[in-house]
Amino acid sequence: MRSLSLTLILIPLLLAGTGCKRRNRGGGGQGQAFASNIYAGDPNATSRFAQGFYGVEENSWRWTAKDFAVDLSPPLHADQKGAQLVMRMAVPDGVIQKLGTVQLTASVGGHKLDPQIFAKSGTYTFTRDVPPADLQSDVVRIEFSLDHALDPTERDHRQLGVIVSEVSLIAK
Repeated sequence: MRSLSLTLILIPLLLAGTGCKRRNRGGGGQGQAFASNIYAGDPNATSRFAQGFYGVEENSWRWTAKDFAVDLSPPLHADQKGAQLVMRMAVPDGVIQKLGTVQLTASVGGHKLDPQIFAKSGTYTFTRDVPPADLQSDVVRIEFSLDHALDPTERDHRQLGVIVSEVSLIAK
């Protein structure tokens, strides 16, 4: 009876886990399926942080340069319904103190999305709608640009923009 109860509990969990897997839409290279979301601390996601990201810090976030990009797969049916771009990020106090404000712009397939200006330090969720026309391929490059970033210093030779913890394309 105990093993039957355990089986009845585990079967739904296993089914739920397999139902959440994304089919491989190709384009991931080396057999890796691209996901609709990536976490900065995930060591398996390094190749999807395509440009302008530095190494993982504190197992959860990455600094960006002034220009940075990610590669994501659109969620299912996004080529018909569009998707929502969501980036969880932070603007550090030092950036605001030195630069005053920071403007973030994103583009998908060359189509610029509405920019956002950050005048205060803190954590933010940058959210923009992405039209279906920009989500027609199996892997989409999302390019981000800041109007300015911190210049490298003697202590830190990196150009520093904002801190990113997660980037996603969410089905509408």
